[in-house]
Amino acid sequence: MKRFLTFLLLILFFSTVAYSQSSGELEFRKVRVSLIPGLSTNGIDAANYTARYSLNLLGGYHGGLDGFELGFINMNHVYTRGFQVGAFNASGGVMNGVNIAALANFSRRNMTGIQVAGLTNITEMSLQGIQVASIVNSGYGSVRGVQVAGIGNIARQDLQGFQFAGIFNASVDDSQGFQFAGFGNFNIDRQQGFAFAGITNLSRDMQGFAFAGALNATRNLQGFQVSGLANIAYRVRGMQVGLINLAHDFDGIPIGLISYYNNGRHNLDVWMSDGGFQNIGLKLGTRAVYNMVSLGYNPFLQDRDVWTLGWTIGTYKPLDEAWENPRYEGFFRMRDLSIQNVQEGSFSTRLNSIYSYRYLIGRDLLNGFGIYAGPSFNLLLSREARSNEYAWYSILRGERRGSDFAFWVGFSAGFQFFGH
Repeated sequence: MKRFLTFLLLILFFSTVAYSQSSGELEFRKVRVSLIPGLSTNGIDAANYTARYSLNLLGGYHGGLDGFELGFINMNHVYTRGFQVGAFNASGGVMNGVNIAALANFSRRNMTGIQVAGLTNITEMSLQGIQVASIVNSGYGSVRGVQVAGIGNIARQDLQGFQFAGIFNASVDDSQGFQFAGFGNFNIDRQQGFAFAGITNLSRDMQGFAFAGALNATRNLQGFQVSGLANIAYRVRGMQVGLINLAHDFDGIPIGLISYYNNGRHNLDVWMSDGGFQNIGLKLGTRAVYNMVSLGYNPFLQDRDVWTLGWTIGTYKPLDEAWENPRYEGFFRMRDLSIQNVQEGSFSTRLNSIYSYRYLIGRDLLNGFGIYAGPSFNLLLSREARSNEYAWYSILRGERRGSDFAFWVGFSAGFQFFGH
């Protein structure tokens, strides 16, 4: 076995040496057969010939191919136009057609067609077509087409098209098109299009849509970021959707549990709602769109320990702009939707929630301090026995599929601190 591997290494070494030699115009012979480089029907001058049909019993090094080639090692110095099947396929010039290898396909210049390898595909310059590999696809220059890999896709320069990887996609320069990865998409320069990753998307600049199971991170974003955990960017023009959204400069719509922006709002709200619930909330986001997480407690239900966990998304607008009347300068309007999960005693996942829409009118009294009040429209869905006591009355009440429901119009009034 060791002798056989040594023999193959010698073949590759001498083939590589010959590979670097120049060749002029190639002569055509319809059929050629090769045992090893130098021992073939074209003899030691094989680099000066091209053929339509080529059979390499162990390895072959030829000038070109204009048809079909089969062998363990297939190497063509000038160009390959056609179909190659072997453990290792290499072309020193233009490759037009299909490469299929159990180990690797290598094209030094342009690749136009399809490459399929059990281990890796490498194109030193442009690729136009499809690469499929169980380990990695690599393109030194521009890649236009589709790359599919069991482990990763790598494009050093521009990518235009699709990348599919079981683990990751990586592009050093611009990426345009679609990237799908079981692990992550990585782009050092600008990314345009759609990026989907099981864990993370990382890029310097992103224009388009980025979806990740855990994390999206970029310097500049124009578009949308959606993640199961966090979105991080320096400058955003668009939308962020995630449990945690972070940016230095944000202009758009935040949707998250925590949406913290250096140029955004940082309010602490304290308010009371009908039924006796008293709440405190951290309100973050932009001046126009806010997210809020809150805690509440109802001291009026004295024989029970009733408290709430809440999340709110809402909009803020100066009232003189909202009602187009300058006499309301200094006032503001807030409209929001919230869900409050009501807990009795220890934490429980049992259905027991109040859904509310609030329309609030407020007044900025001092820098960073304001008051507000307004009506709320509330819907209770619960499987707790005494949930009817959360509201002091109801317009509509009933039971469906084991859950109680109630609807009522209530009110809310409170304060906000620390400014926008």
